[in-house]
Amino acid sequence: MWGLVIAVLQVIFNVLGGALNEGDTTSYTADEGSFAFSYSLNSPGAVIVSIIGWIVLLIVGAAIQSAYISGVLDIANGQQVSIGSFFSPRNIGNVVIAGLIVGILTSIGMFLCVIPGLIVSIFTMFTIVGLLDRNLAPIDAIKTSFNIVKENFGQALLTWLVMLVIAAVGALLCGVGLLVAIPLVILIEVYAYRKLSGGQVAELNPQPLPPGPAR
Repeated sequence: MWGLVIAVLQVIFNVLGGALNEGDTTSYTADEGSFAFSYSLNSPGAVIVSIIGWIVLLIVGAAIQSAYISGVLDIANGQQVSIGSFFSPRNIGNVVIAGLIVGILTSIGMFLCVIPGLIVSIFTMFTIVGLLDRNLAPIDAIKTSFNIVKENFGQALLTWLVMLVIAAVGALLCGVGLLVAIPLVILIEVYAYRKLSGGQVAELNPQPLPPGPAR
């Protein structure tokens, strides 16, 4: 369902960009949550469409991420979940801000010989999960993720590598594998976050559990 929403938005903005394009096309490509989209940028109208499209897809991507992670957190808390649990986003504004901050820091790190970017990616891996689990502000969520990884670096690094491999394998299977890989990655991420932060993960028939402790 979420993939269909992204696909429809992509088609709409591509059609608008093409309609406003004049002459030869200059390609602009971006990626949000593994969904790629592109626009023509050689006319003012196309530039405006590209900016609006990027903002809309950024917000939709944050809503998707928020909704799915929230559903997985409900599972970890031992709450009853349904399909609707994965379509109920929350704290979208903070998710967008945190995602932008992490994205900018990671991009700067990648520009500085790649390794700093990988380090940023590892230390911020639990940012969105912590933000949603504890209702944190973006900066506090980044600090929380940093502290969790710093105190459990070996286990956090192993978790990051496992998630990276799963996502890579899913992407190699013509992208279709991501339908399985992305949910699995999020499950692993939430489980690792709870365990490494001293929180709890519910058993099959548990009582609801509180969020992990503040750090």
